[in-house]
Amino acid sequence: MSKRISMSALLAIGVAIAACAPTPTKAPTPTQVPAPTAVLPTVVVTPVPTTKTAAPDKVTVAYVAITNFAPLYIAIERGFMKEQNIEVDLQKVTTAADALPLLATGQYEVGGVGIAAATFNGFNNGLDFRIVASAAIQPLQNGPTALLVRKDLKDSGKIKTVADLKGRKVGIAGAAGSTGAYFVAKALRDVGLTFKDVTVVNLANPDLVLGMKQASIDAALVAPPYADQILKDGTGVLLAQDIAPSAMTTVWMYSVKFMQERPEVAKRFMLALVKSARAMQGDKYLDPDNIKAYLKYTPSAEDTIKSGTPPFIDPDLKIYFESIKNLEDVFRSEGWTDYTNVIPSDKMVDTSFVDNAAKVLGVFKP
Repeated sequence: MSKRISMSALLAIGVAIAACAPTPTKAPTPTQVPAPTAVLPTVVVTPVPTTKTAAPDKVTVAYVAITNFAPLYIAIERGFMKEQNIEVDLQKVTTAADALPLLATGQYEVGGVGIAAATFNGFNNGLDFRIVASAAIQPLQNGPTALLVRKDLKDSGKIKTVADLKGRKVGIAGAAGSTGAYFVAKALRDVGLTFKDVTVVNLANPDLVLGMKQASIDAALVAPPYADQILKDGTGVLLAQDIAPSAMTTVWMYSVKFMQERPEVAKRFMLALVKSARAMQGDKYLDPDNIKAYLKYTPSAEDTIKSGTPPFIDPDLKIYFESIKNLEDVFRSEGWTDYTNVIPSDKMVDTSFVDNAAKVLGVFKP
């Protein structure tokens, strides 16, 4: 039904009412409608509210509180989600393993999470979620995700290189098969060791900082803002960096239920994310409004953000297929997946939402 009525139709209605009414009372406005001179057609009018706007579409989003998912924070705080008439219901999680079961059922509609072995096992078992956009990409050099070692162990010469981690306690956010485990496995492989050569301590990201302070772990695989906190505290120093250059280890995922039942909302959500990704490129990363958003959703400090290494966020949130293949290869070779076959890409990825956002927003211009 049309939400607008032409002026001529409104005049026609007014004339018809005036003709059929008894002795009219004086109108509250100075303009009087003349008496009709001809029979007018009947018009059926459906009242349309003019003062109310459509209720926002609520989207439930699981996320890990790190700067890899900064576009989400910016989209909320700078009003990009509001522009798309979306209200975000945030659910903080520790790792992808916490979010995947609820993404599969549609209880979580969006997930900002790392890619883990459980992700691929889910794809293989037909669980209903898909990778729809990249989050942070590891740069070719000076990457934000690093393997840090306790400063006292480095200063004493007990741990000089990654090879010296053999038999040591390494803290990561997640157990074997997690995103953190992927980085550690890659670093150990480069020096002829395996994941089984170290003792992995599964800790939440904030507890990795505490673990280094209390010397309950010898090294930690961390990303900003936690890596920056450890370095600032002086409890840890760099042991290995750029372990997996250009790796797409964190992504945005959609529940298939969300994609199928609310595709237009899913498109609008991605529009807001991509707009945010573009709003933090280059020097804009340290825009005051952006910094406020980072501080609200991550346990970081302003000086740490300004002095730390920013994550690389693709301006179009492009999906890196080669990186997905590399991740799966490592997880399978470590024995962390429950299958050996190759999963078709269409069972894992849907690029239609980022493609649509890029088309709507146009070519990115720095």
